[in-house]
Amino acid sequence: MPDDADSPQPTADPDMAVRLGYGEPFDSGFALAERHQLTPDPSAALTVYGELLAVAESLEDSPDVRLLRGHLLSDIGTVQLAATDLPGAALSVERSLELVRGIASVPMGPNGRRLWLEVLLKTLLARAELLRRTGQFDEAQQAVDEASALLAEFDDVEGLRTAEIGLTRVRLLMDRSAWGAAEELASTLLADAPLAEPYLLDCLGVVCASTVRFEQAEDWFARAEEAHLRLGHYAERHQVLAHRAYAALRAGDLDRAEELYATAAEIFERQGRAEDLAVCEQARAAIAAHRGDTAGAAALTAAGLARFQQVGAAVAAADTMLMGARHAYERADIDEMKRLAQGARDVYQEREVYERCAQVDLMLARTLEDNLNRTDHGVHERASIAHALSLALPAALALEAARYDFATAHARSQWLQLADEAMQLAFRLALRSNDQGLIFELVEHRCAGASLALSRTSTADRAAPVFPDAAMKTYAPDDGAPMALGGVAAEAAASVGLRVAPPPKIVMSAQAGGRTALQEYVQAAEFRYHRPIVSEEEVPFCPPTL
Repeated sequence: MPDDADSPQPTADPDMAVRLGYGEPFDSGFALAERHQLTPDPSAALTVYGELLAVAESLEDSPDVRLLRGHLLSDIGTVQLAATDLPGAALSVERSLELVRGIASVPMGPNGRRLWLEVLLKTLLARAELLRRTGQFDEAQQAVDEASALLAEFDDVEGLRTAEIGLTRVRLLMDRSAWGAAEELASTLLADAPLAEPYLLDCLGVVCASTVRFEQAEDWFARAEEAHLRLGHYAERHQVLAHRAYAALRAGDLDRAEELYATAAEIFERQGRAEDLAVCEQARAAIAAHRGDTAGAAALTAAGLARFQQVGAAVAAADTMLMGARHAYERADIDEMKRLAQGARDVYQEREVYERCAQVDLMLARTLEDNLNRTDHGVHERASIAHALSLALPAALALEAARYDFATAHARSQWLQLADEAMQLAFRLALRSNDQGLIFELVEHRCAGASLALSRTSTADRAAPVFPDAAMKTYAPDDGAPMALGGVAAEAAASVGLRVAPPPKIVMSAQAGGRTALQEYVQAAEFRYHRPIVSEEEVPFCPPTL
């Protein structure tokens, strides 16, 4: 899905600050900063908040002063988040939570308790949004759940926090490619959370575009834009423009997509929305690459990468590096390809996005195969093939295993397409090695239930290779038992996105403790990518009889 970089929340009541009762200069300062946010002028708002924080930090320490400091830091973090200063927002939000949680046990009157809850709720939702935008979906979900639990004792008369929590849940479902659940929740919230209406309508448009319902998507986008204009959200409606570009890209209308992305990029650049601008540049790079403009694709990828790195969006930056590595490969710049691919892999490893680690290893293995095709390795050819196999086969096993535990059919289907390409590469390398035992074990592994669909996905179209959405941490709960199916049935089930169980271990020797099929490669895959490749069940190899 496209990245909702700014991901604005429903607008708060601009008069709320006046009713805080901190006294001067704080009450008037909060009101002034709020007006700057509505303009929007984040720099001016941060200046006001910074001056107020300096005054608050000069006051004698007390629970009331700590709440004031926490409130200011929470607002500073929210503005930094809107301005795509993710590292700065992270520091402000964590400092705010530390201060506000630290006075939880202090006796408070009804008004004080309500203000404390208001600040804590707002800060938790800012933390959830920050974690979501940096790819930490499980942690973001925990923050939303904590905020939701607090609603029971919070008098949310205007429904603002309820709307924000619901909208964040919808966006988290979309990040996990759980399109059906996201659509159902967003449709329900339209009636229950009117303050979030334009954002929910926009989300529904993205859901429809992502599930190939382009006419419905345009209807939702039109309604979202009307709702933004009706509520005076003139700046925020530009996000709808970027999402319309995404829908055009998904529909294959590259001319319209490029035009809309270019228009959105100009607006985001004027507004200083670096993360949104980087998303546009990433998409325009993909369009340029599809048209064979490798130089243009490289330039746009580099620009998007620099912006993602600037704002601290590490996983988005790594995805851009991986796309840049692909463009470098297409330009035959192998050194640059390796540099970018390794840089991306380091980030994925740190953030535990192991599916992308396997994708990087597959890219490197493909490069080794191309090198074998173009260069005579002489006496070193067997070692070169073995090295390529050591990358390709564990990566292929891990990518193919995605269907075992990803929570959505969309994620399973996308990653299975990539797995098909990976397994084709593994078989080509195995045939090239002339290792009959390895080829035999690959076939046995397939017959045990692994889906090695070698004909469904062509690798001929190198201009538009499969690049699935990040599926990190989209695992289904353990109680949802998948189907245990044999080879052909498993292939048919997996091809339509159904979950199937991992294949059993095939014991290749009658002796106790004997080797199992692809044993070394399975162990390497499980160690590198931290996921099960085969089940604990063992079945004996049954040799064919004449």
